[in-house]
Amino acid sequence: MVQTALLLPLLLNGAAAFVPMQSSSNSVQRYESATTTMNQLVPEASALDVVDEDGAATDPYDLYEPTSAQKTIATRDVAVGSGYTVGEDENQLLQIKFTTKFVEGKFTADIREFNVSSMVFKTGEQRCLPGLEQGLKGMKVGGVRKVRVPPNKGYGDNWYRGVVPPNSHLEFEAEVMAIAQSPGEEFMMKLEQFGVERAIGASVCFLYLAISPILEQKGYI
Repeated sequence: MVQTALLLPLLLNGAAAFVPMQSSSNSVQRYESATTTMNQLVPEASALDVVDEDGAATDPYDLYEPTSAQKTIATRDVAVGSGYTVGEDENQLLQIKFTTKFVEGKFTADIREFNVSSMVFKTGEQRCLPGLEQGLKGMKVGGVRKVRVPPNKGYGDNWYRGVVPPNSHLEFEAEVMAIAQSPGEEFMMKLEQFGVERAIGASVCFLYLAISPILEQKGYI
């Protein structure tokens, strides 16, 4: 009779009648494990991520508009370069080269007359277009940068050399070729820009003018 009583639950409920009930702590652990797995599959969005739903441009270079309202320059680096930096010191002697074109308009896009293969100047001496010089700041030797310049920082509201119309917005692609770091480097850069042959010719002329009175007194000329 006792054996029958023990077998009856097994027949009615099967093996599950002898399986212990899961504790509440085990259930919590399984829930936390499942939650962790879901978080790994679908990570939460970072609070630092800024999404522009409209897809609007935020780069000043892209936002540049060739209108009278545009008063500031805009730049975009093409190549960063290395070494010395424009703006580290005042009155730096720079050697740059650049090409020029109109940002937009009814005139021709390229200005070949303003494509310069080499230009040497000192910053702060107003020998370079204000907007272009401003756009060079922060560049390193070998760096290449596009600089968009509005009329108020360019050639203004007048024709320039019969090539640049009034109120023109210009884009320069400039490369910093060298930055002088000593008086000797400055001399060599200026000499290279002036031309060695021209420098020798000018020196001979000055020397002749200096000694010609003496030669004339001696009767040599």
